[in-house]
Amino acid sequence: MIRFWIALFLGKIIYYTLKLFSQDATTLPGKIALIIDPFFIKKISKRIKNIILITGTNGKTTTNNLLFSLLRKNNYKVLGNLEGANLKSGIATCYIKNPKIFDFATFEIDEGIFPKILEDISPSIVVITNFFRDQLDRYGEIDITVNRIFKALEEKKGIKLVLNGDDPFVARFQALPHEKIFYGIKEKIRDEDSDIKESIYCPKCGKKLFYEYFTYAQLGRYSCSCGFKNPEYEFYIKNINRKDSQNFSIIEKDTEVSLSFKYPGIYNLYNVLAGYAVGRIIGLSPDNLRENISSFSFFLGRFEKFIYKGKDKIIILVKNPTGYNQVLDMIRGDPSDKILTLILNDNIADGRDVSWIWDVDFEKLKEDKSIKKIYCSGKRGEDLMVRLKYAEIPLDKILLVKSLRKAINLSLSSPYKAFILPTYTALFKTRKLLLRKGKNGT
Repeated sequence: MIRFWIALFLGKIIYYTLKLFSQDATTLPGKIALIIDPFFIKKISKRIKNIILITGTNGKTTTNNLLFSLLRKNNYKVLGNLEGANLKSGIATCYIKNPKIFDFATFEIDEGIFPKILEDISPSIVVITNFFRDQLDRYGEIDITVNRIFKALEEKKGIKLVLNGDDPFVARFQALPHEKIFYGIKEKIRDEDSDIKESIYCPKCGKKLFYEYFTYAQLGRYSCSCGFKNPEYEFYIKNINRKDSQNFSIIEKDTEVSLSFKYPGIYNLYNVLAGYAVGRIIGLSPDNLRENISSFSFFLGRFEKFIYKGKDKIIILVKNPTGYNQVLDMIRGDPSDKILTLILNDNIADGRDVSWIWDVDFEKLKEDKSIKKIYCSGKRGEDLMVRLKYAEIPLDKILLVKSLRKAINLSLSSPYKAFILPTYTALFKTRKLLLRKGKNGT
C-alpha cells in the first residue's frame, strides 16, 4: 500500500498545482498516480461498496451525471468522473480529488478501454447505451468494439446489465448469462427517416432487419425472420410530448410514472430511461425519481445555456455523425433567428481522422432561413468550410474564424441566439471563454 499512498499524495499535489494556475486537472494527476502505482484503480475500487459503469458511444456523460445526482440527492456518498474524463487517468483523478470510502461510484467508461477497466473493477451494474461509429482511427469498426466488450463481460460474474434494447448492437448482449434489464421507447416518435444507420442487418443471421419504426439512427422497433427482435422491456417510454420540455411516461410492469425533462433530443429520452432503470434497481421510489429527474440540471456542454446581453448562447458537444445529426435536428426545430459556431479539432481525444464530418447531414441546413451566419473555427475549421460548401449552404453565410477566442466573441456579440458546437478538446476552452463574459443560465 506504500505505493498507493505515495501515488495519492503526489496526485493531490499535481491537482492543486494545476488548479492554482486555472488549468484543467481531470487527467494528469491520475496519469502520474498510475505511473507510480499501476494497481491504483484496483485499490480504490475496494474502497467503494457498489460500482456502476456506463459505456457505449453516446449518452455516457449525461447518464453518468444523472445517476450521480439521483444518488447524491438520496444522501449516498458517491464518487463520479463527471467531467467526461473516461479513461483510467480520469477515474484515478476523480478519486484523488476526493479520497474517501463511498457507498457508490458512477463511472462513464470509454468503450475502447472498457475491457481493460473490467480487469481492475468488479461493477455491480453495467449500463450500455448504444453503439455508433466514433473515432475509427482509435476503435476500428463497431463490430470489433462490441465483440471486445461482449467477451470481457462474458468472463465476469455477478453483474446486472442495463441495456438499450432499441439498438440491435446492444441487443446482442441478451446472449450473455448475466441478469439483464432492458429499456426502450415503445412508440413511433417521428415520420422523418434520413438518419445514418450503422447497421440494419440481423446480428444473428445477417438478413436485413424489418423496422416498424426508427427512433433515430438504427435504434427503433425491429425484427427478423430468424426470431431476433427487440427484447422484452422492464422499462419503456410512451406518451411522448416534445413540444416544450419533454414530457412522457415511463412504464415499469403495472406502474406508470409521468415525468418531464428540460433538455431536448430523442437521445435524452434514452438517457433518462437508463438513469430511471438503475434508480429502481438500487431501490429508489418512482416518486423520488420523478421529482429528481424533473429538477436535474446538467452543465459541461450538453445543452448548456449562457446568457449574454439578454440572448441565449448554447454549447452542445458534438463528436460523431449520429450525435451531430441529432443536434442539427434540434437546432432546425428552434424557430428563433440564430447563428452557429462550429468548432472542429483533431487532437488525440477528438480523433485524428476528421473524415466523419462528411457523414454529418449539413445539407439539412441549406434552406434554413433562420440561420443568419455560420462561423467555422478550430484546428480543422477549413475542413468544415469545405464540407459546408459541398452541402450547398450559401457562401455568404459561412465565415472562417481561425481564432477560437474571436469566434466566441463573435458569437457573443451577435444579436441572435447562438448555438456553439465544439468537439471534445475545444469544449473546455469554449466554456472558459463564455464563463468570463456570460451568465450561466442552465
